[in-house]
Amino acid sequence: MTSHPRHLAIVALVAAALVPACADDRSDDTDGGQGTDGGPAVQIELSASPQFVNRLIPGRRPLALVTLDAPAGTAAQLTGTATPAGVGVQFEPATIGPGGVAEVWVDLPATDSETPLAVEVTATAGSALHTITINATAVPGSDDLADDAARILAAIIDRAQTTGEDTAGLPSDVGGLPAGTPVAGLLVVSHYAWFTDEVEIGLAWHIMVAPDDWAEVYVRPRGELVPTHAWRLGSWSTALAGGETTVEAIAPPAEVTR
Repeated sequence: MTSHPRHLAIVALVAAALVPACADDRSDDTDGGQGTDGGPAVQIELSASPQFVNRLIPGRRPLALVTLDAPAGTAAQLTGTATPAGVGVQFEPATIGPGGVAEVWVDLPATDSETPLAVEVTATAGSALHTITINATAVPGSDDLADDAARILAAIIDRAQTTGEDTAGLPSDVGGLPAGTPVAGLLVVSHYAWFTDEVEIGLAWHIMVAPDDWAEVYVRPRGELVPTHAWRLGSWSTALAGGETTVEAIAPPAEVTR
């Protein structure tokens, strides 16, 4: 079939209009575009762990970990904004390289009801950037777990030392630990964490009666994405009462708890 000249003109106009739009999409894309020197921008990708973040009470709380996939030699600056307004966002550290890990911390104001929380984290390296959103729920509450958490961790350390279990990453006693923080905000299993200069120590204990009241602790070097060591206490109530129970090394979890 022979095309009419007017039809060909319309097709040419449409094609010409579409070309700049596609170019704009590429230049705005977080994984492409041109660099400030006229060359192609580096490709960077940010990801967060754990996949699901639970309930956070007011105060300074650890939200998640982020890691960077980027070419060698890339340095990406991290920035963050939160909804609702009034939530502070910080990073430790604020600049990471390829494979680097940073902790995302939030300062949550007091609240009298459950409030959805969304934190946008952006990695910027030159003209390349990538943004992800981490969602959680801010809830009313206060840290009422500190004493129980410290006693259970002390029992784990004591039992492990008694049996000669290797506790690499755990302190010799809990007296030197900095103030900790509740994490996860779940009901059946309580979660708590401490952050020393070198490691995150995450503790979980099952709110049941013996012999089903296990407790587990993991250690994550703060420059790593996942825990490297973990241990399980058979019964925390038995241990606190001075009874016989065991501590054994277990496979570390695949991600931290938040």
